[in-house]
Amino acid sequence: MNYGHFSPDGKEYIITNPRTPSPWINYIYNGRYFSTISNNGGGISYFKSPLHGRITRYRINEVPPDRPGKYIYVKDNETGETWGLTWQPVGKHAEGYRLAHGFGYTRSEALVNGIESETLFFVPADDDQEIWKTTFINRSDKPRKLSVYGYVELALGHALVDLINQCDDQHFNRSHFEKDLNALFSTKTYWVTETKGTQQQENKEWDQWTFFTVNKPVAGFETVRERFLGLYRNENNPAGVENDSLSCLETDFGNVVNALKVDIELQPGASADLIFSLGVIEKQRFDELKQQRVEKYKSVAKVDAAFAKVRQSWDDYFAHTTVDTPDEDVNIFMRYWLPYQAKVAFDVGRVTSFYYWGIGRGFGFRDTSQDTIAVTISNPQKAKERIQLLARQMRKDGKVYHHFHGDGQGEFTYHCDDPLWFMLAVTEYLKETGDFALLTDEQPFIDAEPDSILQHMFSVVNYAKNNLGKHGLPIFGRGDWNDTLDYIGGDEGGESVWGAMFYAAMLNLFAQLLESLEMKSEMAEVKSVTDSLIKAVDENCWDGEWYIRAFGGNNRRVGSKDNKYGKIFLNTQIWPVIAGFPDQNRLITAMNSVKKYLDSPEGPKKCTPAWREIDPNIGLVTRCVWGKKENGAVFCHPTTWVIQAETILGRSNQAFEYFKKMLPNRIDSDIFIAEPYVYSQYITSNEHSQPGRASHSWQTGSAAWMYRVSYDYILGIRPTYNGLMIDPAIPSGWKHFKAERVFRGTKYIIEVENTSSSEKGVKQIIVEGNPIRGNVLPLTSADTCCVKVIM
Repeated sequence: MNYGHFSPDGKEYIITNPRTPSPWINYIYNGRYFSTISNNGGGISYFKSPLHGRITRYRINEVPPDRPGKYIYVKDNETGETWGLTWQPVGKHAEGYRLAHGFGYTRSEALVNGIESETLFFVPADDDQEIWKTTFINRSDKPRKLSVYGYVELALGHALVDLINQCDDQHFNRSHFEKDLNALFSTKTYWVTETKGTQQQENKEWDQWTFFTVNKPVAGFETVRERFLGLYRNENNPAGVENDSLSCLETDFGNVVNALKVDIELQPGASADLIFSLGVIEKQRFDELKQQRVEKYKSVAKVDAAFAKVRQSWDDYFAHTTVDTPDEDVNIFMRYWLPYQAKVAFDVGRVTSFYYWGIGRGFGFRDTSQDTIAVTISNPQKAKERIQLLARQMRKDGKVYHHFHGDGQGEFTYHCDDPLWFMLAVTEYLKETGDFALLTDEQPFIDAEPDSILQHMFSVVNYAKNNLGKHGLPIFGRGDWNDTLDYIGGDEGGESVWGAMFYAAMLNLFAQLLESLEMKSEMAEVKSVTDSLIKAVDENCWDGEWYIRAFGGNNRRVGSKDNKYGKIFLNTQIWPVIAGFPDQNRLITAMNSVKKYLDSPEGPKKCTPAWREIDPNIGLVTRCVWGKKENGAVFCHPTTWVIQAETILGRSNQAFEYFKKMLPNRIDSDIFIAEPYVYSQYITSNEHSQPGRASHSWQTGSAAWMYRVSYDYILGIRPTYNGLMIDPAIPSGWKHFKAERVFRGTKYIIEVENTSSSEKGVKQIIVEGNPIRGNVLPLTSADTCCVKVIM
């Protein structure tokens, strides 16, 4: 079934049927204040950290799902009927609702009982609050008396403590109403900032006050959930609305909610604007700032100006890359929704979505390193700051925190790949910006004094050299990129074949950097490590048609034709191409095996056959149901690398076939379930009886990689230390495409002609009317540079 569609300009996804098969969400945030919002008003709000700074509650695995949220109820005081400005939680008149998710905002439209409403949700760039602005229009032929209720349920501080220790945590909640400011204020007098379980009680209070206000006089308020909802009820039919029974009592304990009631009267055709706002104020400056913060967005003009600023900031972001191809679906994703999701994943840090509640893990080192490549183009300063943050999570020996909540709050694990991702983040930043001063920037090691970013990179090299097993391959530990191959090594530790390929690829990036710095002896040393890794793989790991995945305990070969399950894995066929392994015949044979054995109607599977028996000497992957997650599902993230590898081999038609197959709106939504406008972590494969279902949307590395691979390798416009390289690898059916790419302050306007129906290969490049040699554009200080490419 079709539940919605993109707007004609591609800038909104419009949901016309609110009964979506799962909550389809969006993000509204400014980098400090974050909020998710679904097509039915559910979602999480938090300040800086979803663990330590949780503002609102969002109940895990709730029935019905997606509760609670940002709700506005409307009651007709003549008929007594109640409805919401989003279809849920009341759940009536589904045909009367339409919702649009845009970039940094969500807009809900309704026409119910003759009352038209349009509600805009967004977070201003400059203030730590969310705005719910509603315009009501009376479309009936009689005057209407309405009561409108804004409602949120609050967590107030540490999300996990609020979840697992509510019986005690409620005693620290406070909420009061200040009539002169027309606002409710709430806080907690106890705050936990430890990320791990401890019996040591902290002696501090939450450092924020929340406020909830509206731009019309408050006719009633409520602060306790049970008083608002009523006993044995939920958000569908709150007693406080149905019975007009708000207590107007403050509270010093309990399940705190903020509910504000406003009465309005509308003549036929008349309109009225209501502006609810929820936000936080620093406790130390509460008395100084509260009036200013509460009153700032009481006028429509102020709200409209703030919203215009949000929209402009996203327009500026998208202006760094844009494309016009013969495929409009591709255009919509590449212009907008791929870079949008990639930036959201970077800013949010993969910690909060409908699937992740922000209470367990923090930033992942490998995740953060990869997400950084999405913003180097548009906001290199943010990328630089993130690289500096990553550097501070490293020991002198190159070992890094696997996950971290902040400096000094991390966890060491035995994953073998984490440190090497640092090479990707740094080198992509340097190629994009030419800012080699970053390499001399000093950041502390966890266990040593500050040293340069370059020295951090050499520490990673040392880690790679010192983490090799008896075959000369990386010791597997408790996982490489695949976390569920966590017991593959037994007591011997095992060895990761993919890890060797990956180390080689990342060390190649570092060697290229050293070459550009003319550090020849250091480059040769790094190159020797790379060569030994490639040699170890080629001598020990070829299985006839593909590369094996790993060596387990007792020299067991995993990912071999001799295995019953997991005969072939995706990653070990892709990465020798990316790493530049020398045996072209093997590379082509391995990638042909991807198509022959791993491809499916849903996309390339992570491995096959999926395990249908538990193998404790492999790990968690064998305990998962077949066809889902790591056990034979279609993982969107490595599929981006499949596309990259095929373009490197010049097989662009095949690359584009994979790219099109992975577009989120390709599969019917009743099967796909997740949002059709963003990528999910995985799609259930044909190893399962119900293929095509997606899960874990939004917060996935698929976004950053698909964004960069589509521009860098399909369009072939990618940065080097010396300029932009032009190396298109496009479907032969494309006769022409046009792209714009901002690089080091210049907007390059690139037109590619392909009358020869080529898949790859550049015949001529003309820059500002002058042919150039090679395919790297010369650097220029001009604002714009026009480029014509003939394939």
